Amino acid sequence: MKVREFFRSRKSFEKIFIVAVIASFFVWLFGIFIEGEGGRQFSIFFLKCNDFFADTTNVVGYSSGRDVYHNTAYLGLQEKAYPPLTYMMMYFFSRLVNMEPYYEADYFLDMYKEPQFLIIYLIYATIGIVMIYELIRTCKNGSNKLKIFTAAAMCVSAPMIFSYERANTIILTLFCIMFFIFYYDSDNRFMKELALIALAIATAFKMTPALLGILLLYNKQWKEAVRTVIYGIIIGIGPFFFFEGGLSNLSQMFNNMKLNVADYKSTSGATLTAAIVSFMGEGAGISDILINVLKWLTYAICLILLVAAPLYENWWERILAVSMVLITAPSHSGHYCIIYVIPAVVAFLNAEQQRLTDWIVEIAFLLIMCDIQSDIGDRFLNYHLAIIIILCVLVVRAFIQIGKRFNRKNVSKDVAEYNKQRLF
Repeated sequence: MKVREFFRSRKSFEKIFIVAVIASFFVWLFGIFIEGEGGRQFSIFFLKCNDFFADTTNVVGYSSGRDVYHNTAYLGLQEKAYPPLTYMMMYFFSRLVNMEPYYEADYFLDMYKEPQFLIIYLIYATIGIVMIYELIRTCKNGSNKLKIFTAAAMCVSAPMIFSYERANTIILTLFCIMFFIFYYDSDNRFMKELALIALAIATAFKMTPALLGILLLYNKQWKEAVRTVIYGIIIGIGPFFFFEGGLSNLSQMFNNMKLNVADYKSTSGATLTAAIVSFMGEGAGISDILINVLKWLTYAICLILLVAAPLYENWWERILAVSMVLITAPSHSGHYCIIYVIPAVVAFLNAEQQRLTDWIVEIAFLLIMCDIQSDIGDRFLNYHLAIIIILCVLVVRAFIQIGKRFNRKNVSKDVAEYNKQRLF
């Protein structure tokens, strides 16, 4: 009995998670120096750093002329599909660099070599990591030591390291998402309002985090949902006026988004399609029919999760379900989008009591978070396996909860009918 209680206690889940992730970080770091330049451990980074900082250097280049949505430089209009807040922020980074040589070369990837740009960006990125560390430490239950180690483990996990190398605004987006998730139902009115604003900012960076607003609807927080929409319109639309053409860029942005989705296949990134295809191997023949079937399977699973989310027994399951929809539903979901699972991991580790089957979820989280790159399966294969495991667990539990709800309704009807018959 004691063994069973140990494996269902929060401490066992926490300790194994923290030890495994932090140990994997040091083993990975050790492997970097042992293997050297061409080593396996560098595969934790996209293309082994051959595309270093591209998600910032390219965007800085596109933004510098303040006519970003019509800028055809380098990779065409399909790469100018972010909401304007991102471009407005990156415009100020372009002020640190003489952009003329980069436009003449039609190439921005070497911009990280500019010392003025690099030092300011590293300060900005480090502040982002510290913000996430402090937020996780604040939101984690338990002793101060446990909070520190949990936050540290998250900040040295594979998704964080990968996103840091990508230089993507997803780190700042993650902070806003996490702030919303942990404070949207706070008793503190000020923190609750900040949470709504945080979701609006996250949406203004990436658009897809708007889906998390469904958590307000689950709680019947109608007024909060309306205020979030208002904040989103102000923060999302306002930056258009910073660029040439103002609001006329709105339609062009959506056109660029269509081009972006068409340009990037769902067989890459953090989609369910990509997860299944990765196990089929690069040499496998992947037909358009199979891709379409997997897309519709993804949509069906996402619909099940959104319908069942309010029925789950644990809050972390609800957060994880909505987060997995956020990660897998878009046909263009970059590898870095797996970082959106972190708030659900924190909520999972906060749960006072776990079920024995939750060890399956713990293993999936470790597959995502651990840094070590092996010959058996690289990081993409590891987290693709984790995506499949998590979706399977959530779908099974969704059907269980839906079945229980259906049975309770039938029992209630039977009782009501029985009482009615007794009255007459």
